[in-house]
Amino acid sequence: MRKENCLNKRLRQELIRSLIRKGKVRSQEELREKLVEEGIDVTQATLSRDLKILGALRRYDPERGYCYSLHEARSAEPQSIRHNLSEAVIGIEFSGNLAVVKTRLGYATGVAFEIDRLSLPEVIGTVGGDDTLLVILREDASREPILRALT
Repeated sequence: MRKENCLNKRLRQELIRSLIRKGKVRSQEELREKLVEEGIDVTQATLSRDLKILGALRRYDPERGYCYSLHEARSAEPQSIRHNLSEAVIGIEFSGNLAVVKTRLGYATGVAFEIDRLSLPEVIGTVGGDDTLLVILREDASREPILRALT
């Protein structure tokens, strides 16, 4: 990546962080519109990646519903991560090397992010929605580590 692109990425992420801290950002589309107002046109995929890197999670706000907030995920200890996961997870079903995880509404993306942060060797990757996420396990991997992490 060129130095100029790194600088643009860093500035974009700082602006995203600032926008989230200043006000209630309810969706990626709303955040994208605010970035465009600031002169930054960004794709949804890039915005999604930036939010994940920044540790932004959607949390419930009594006045406006679910809004993004910054989660200083890098400072969390693995044990506290597991505690937070167990509070958000409603159920898990397996099919082969796939785990379908049901969460409280709005928590799936955050749970997927935290699973990725745990760096379990059995997990290839995750895909999170609003209340459901998919965890892809390595072929013939034990389900026990993922069950321990989520319950």
